[in-house]
Amino acid sequence: MQEIQIIDSDLIGNLISKAQNTERKRTNHNFHDQKEVYQRFLNVLSKNTYISPHRHLSDPKPETFVVLEGEIGFLIFSEDGSIKEFHKLSSQGPKRGIDLQPGVWHSLVCLSDVAVCFEGKSGPYDPTIDKEFHPKYPLEGDSKVTETIQYFESLFI
Repeated sequence: MQEIQIIDSDLIGNLISKAQNTERKRTNHNFHDQKEVYQRFLNVLSKNTYISPHRHLSDPKPETFVVLEGEIGFLIFSEDGSIKEFHKLSSQGPKRGIDLQPGVWHSLVCLSDVAVCFEGKSGPYDPTIDKEFHPKYPLEGDSKVTETIQYFESLFI
């Protein structure tokens, strides 16, 4: 890894272009190595990206999200899948970020054309145990994803 990485407009602009041109409508830029105990990255989201509600319980990890650009809707779910809380996070405030303890069911929806979030999370990253997806909600690629995104967005209107 590079000793120093600057987060500037060029990096963010390149990541926004990349995110908008991917099938998933998002991209990450890692500042860490996958084996590091502190994972730091930019998560760049485009409108209509879908992040299935999930939690990090079997590999318990706290997470912190800070919005650097744009707006996201952050959703917290109860064990039964009902929405317990929802917060609009914006680079303009008043709420700019959120910190979650391990095991909290959550998702987010991009409310602006693009949003750039800085995330911090415990590592190391192991994709086989990183997330547990909530059974009440569709996974990426499911035919109900568009309907679910619209529902999540409606909570912030």
